[in-house]
Amino acid sequence: MKKNCTYLLFLAFLFIGCSSNDDDAKPVEDAINPTEITLQEKHEVSIFNVLNISSSTTVKNPNYEWVLTKNPLNKTTDSIVGNSKDLRFIALYSGTYELTLNVLAEGKKGSKKTIVNVTTDAKNYNPYITSIFDFDPAPGMFANDLFKVGFTKEDVTRTALGRINETNVGYQLDLGGFGGSIIVGFDHTVINVAGESDFKVYGGDLTDKANPPAPGLIYVAYDKNGNGKPDDDEWYEIIGSQHTKENTIKNFKITYHKKAVGAPVVVGGPNDMFSDREHIFCENNQSESYYMPRSKTKKEYYPLWAAQNTVTYEGTKLNVDFVTARPGQTTLWNFTPPQWGYANAVNPNIDIDWAVDKNGKKANLPGINFIKIVNCVSEPMGLCHQQSSMATKFAGAADLHLLKKYNLKKVK
Repeated sequence: MKKNCTYLLFLAFLFIGCSSNDDDAKPVEDAINPTEITLQEKHEVSIFNVLNISSSTTVKNPNYEWVLTKNPLNKTTDSIVGNSKDLRFIALYSGTYELTLNVLAEGKKGSKKTIVNVTTDAKNYNPYITSIFDFDPAPGMFANDLFKVGFTKEDVTRTALGRINETNVGYQLDLGGFGGSIIVGFDHTVINVAGESDFKVYGGDLTDKANPPAPGLIYVAYDKNGNGKPDDDEWYEIIGSQHTKENTIKNFKITYHKKAVGAPVVVGGPNDMFSDREHIFCENNQSESYYMPRSKTKKEYYPLWAAQNTVTYEGTKLNVDFVTARPGQTTLWNFTPPQWGYANAVNPNIDIDWAVDKNGKKANLPGINFIKIVNCVSEPMGLCHQQSSMATKFAGAADLHLLKKYNLKKVK
């Protein structure tokens, strides 16, 4: 039996869970009087909106059990969907749902039912992201691809959203080196469905040896205050396949130094493919330091809208077994992408149930509204014409449940 302690993981077209079996339970010696349980009889909410169903009881040391006893789609019922005093309910399809709250204490059991009428929202929700709240690429070869003279960070962010909106998914935004990030949002709550992948993150081509896409950590947030912004909402990390690997480094820190105005460039001669072999100086807390060389065909690597001359990022660093494809050359590379749980992973689908809080405890989110992608790879690539350091590619995200509901083909 799949149980969840704090919320209802619910998808109206497919509910994952086993039927509760009262025969296996300990016989109830006595019943709790229903008058000792307070639960509103009826609720109403529209699809994609979280309904907070509260309850109370006068009995001492109670345990709670929320059971889905009826739904409008004739799917699995009598399934335990929560074990907390209050329940967060969200549905993808409209109709009438019946929930039973069982209160158990000292061998006694009492129950009350509530009806939730889920209405259709006239709004047609977009299965793809509709907002970019922050775009902060770290220094790298393509960090200024969207920059034009006079642009502010807000201008660059607006341009990035325009590129994504043109294709829904497909246009690759470059997050630069380690620490580069982007924060995006949907126009609805992506529902957390028990046992199902909930959203997909699109990225770069994992077979591209010349410009390999780095994996990115994924963080998610639920819009608890309902203001449509990821401001005070807590971010939860999606735990992926590399989380417990021995070569995953926590609290990795790197500092990028912008080249001082007037500092001499370093080249290897008039035919050098680089305009400056000591373009961006990088140093990290693993006793490593190196330069990013600047290609003649690329813009400045340090974000041109940034006011500060140095920037430091700190976070988790993944190992991707990054090596040259052939000895003696620096243009083609082999690497091992993570299997799941990251941007640019072998499996791009994400289960919201993988989210944990800052203490590593399961987040138990009813759904998410915002996604943050952060480059988590730092690989000095030497004098490489194709790339200066592994950069995370982000090309959008999609709500897998809406794609299914609208019968849309999943973009690979």
